[in-house]
Amino acid sequence: MNKTTRKIYRGAQLSLAAAAALTLAGCGVGGPVDAGTKKDVAAAASEGRALKLAHVYDAGHPVEKCGVTTLTEKLAGSGITVKSFPGGQLGSEAQALEQVASGALDMSIAGPSFLGVWHEPAAVLDGAYLFESVDHFAKTLEGGTMKKIYTDLKDESGLQVLSGWYYGTRHVTSNKPINTPQDMQGLKIRTPDAPQYMLNTKIMGGTATPMALGEVYLGLQQGVIDAQENPIPTIATAKFNEVQDFVNLTGHLVQAVNVVTSESIYDSLDEAQQKALDEAMDVAAASVRECVETAEKDTLAAWKQGGSINVNEDVDRAAFMDQAREALPGQVSWGELYKEIQASK
Repeated sequence: MNKTTRKIYRGAQLSLAAAAALTLAGCGVGGPVDAGTKKDVAAAASEGRALKLAHVYDAGHPVEKCGVTTLTEKLAGSGITVKSFPGGQLGSEAQALEQVASGALDMSIAGPSFLGVWHEPAAVLDGAYLFESVDHFAKTLEGGTMKKIYTDLKDESGLQVLSGWYYGTRHVTSNKPINTPQDMQGLKIRTPDAPQYMLNTKIMGGTATPMALGEVYLGLQQGVIDAQENPIPTIATAKFNEVQDFVNLTGHLVQAVNVVTSESIYDSLDEAQQKALDEAMDVAAASVRECVETAEKDTLAAWKQGGSINVNEDVDRAAFMDQAREALPGQVSWGELYKEIQASK
């Protein structure tokens, strides 16, 4: 995506985010934390700084249940409280990130593809078949390469990445088995509305159809889309197994989601609060990884035994991997970085 296209994309998302914020505020959603009587406001002020955090995942998803809950617990007594708005209450992933950039929201949770709209190299973590294991993923996330990318992102956009949480390994669900890239041809596959997700699907052989996460169940049920791709915990909490026949273990993306604030919000915290927030983020990241890995294992086992969805383990991952690793580097600005991270395993 060139700079002009990126500006147009971001401008469109900003307009949508502003409209969403106004609409939600009018409905009483996304209002001030603990707003109400003067007594409530005074009580909130006595507790210190209240930060609003928005994300698109269901309240039962590990991001909320393990990540946000742990974050809140670890911040107790620090002078910081977190008010979470799960399930897309404050808009889509892109809209929430735009609200953070504009100062209308304190924190959001967004995938690397959405950060890549603001600073292209940040999308590298969402390159298909970049990682072969969660350990390789975690090593890269904590290494110097990503630290530099996040610093450059902050300098370019004012967005500051606080933490990266393991979101899970993405697989494709469908109503027919998908074993090879040829099986993806002609399928309308839902992706999040960010360029890298759409490119991944195209390279793997499908037709990308961007759609908000909250609309996917109905889209599958009504046949507007044929398939979708997500990690196992998201497929389970969104109940996509009720409207799809197969989960195909493509494993095409070992993925992070990033907790993002603005540089101005972070700098407005005192030194003790910044330290408490950083430490709480580290503990939350470890908690999310444990929860997601457990959910991936337990959910797959339950599906295999219960049969609510067929688990297709006959996927030719090598064919998908070879196709992606050959095609992707030449279609992105960070192709060489993609190759370097692959080789670092």
